[in-house]
Amino acid sequence: MQLKNEVQDTQVTLSSKQYGGHDAFNALFLPGSGSRKRGVILMHGRNAQPDGVVVGIMRKSLQTLGYSTLSIQNPIPKNEDEFPNYVSDIKGENYLFPEAYARVDASLADLKSRGIKEATLLGFSMGARLLAAYLAQSRASVMPINGLVVLSGGINGVGPLNIATSLQRVQQSVLDVCGQGDADVASSAEARKAGYESGTGAKYSQVILPGAVPHNFAGHEKALVETVHSWISSVAPA
Repeated sequence: MQLKNEVQDTQVTLSSKQYGGHDAFNALFLPGSGSRKRGVILMHGRNAQPDGVVVGIMRKSLQTLGYSTLSIQNPIPKNEDEFPNYVSDIKGENYLFPEAYARVDASLADLKSRGIKEATLLGFSMGARLLAAYLAQSRASVMPINGLVVLSGGINGVGPLNIATSLQRVQQSVLDVCGQGDADVASSAEARKAGYESGTGAKYSQVILPGAVPHNFAGHEKALVETVHSWISSVAPA
């Protein structure tokens, strides 16, 4: 799916240190149109970057609706960006998730400095786990966060790697989207729904795109974009 986008990216470098983190990190910013004051922070999946698969097309498509988008670099394991290393980190150093929380805080502060008044969080795969865990902390937010978009969020793994556990403590509205062809994530859809609904969250919407829709939505980007646009336009109209 190709998007016509004449607005140029701004590459920015932010620091998580003011918010309890350790590192500088890169991000890509796209300004929304006119005087609209809503933003979206995006986090990518494993072995990717801020313009990577899924988040690349989502940040550009949301900008065309008028949202300012800030797609940020995830913290990654210090050896390789593979799933077992996330498990090892949680059981050992515990760097990755706290660093992600600090990066989200720094990103919200950056949006606020640009005149944004309210934000939505959107994560793909590992990025969805990181953002759900961030909201589960009930941290004092730099600005209001109106919702969370979970794209291909898994429940395998310990602690905050299990997104169903995090969703129990998320207060904001959630859109949970996966493809029917993504067997592990689709089969755990009920567990994610039950996790959220066992808490006190505002509203949970779940969409399983039918057919052979894979983990990264390849070949089905149009359906993904339309689903997210419809939800975010109702929860946080630009």
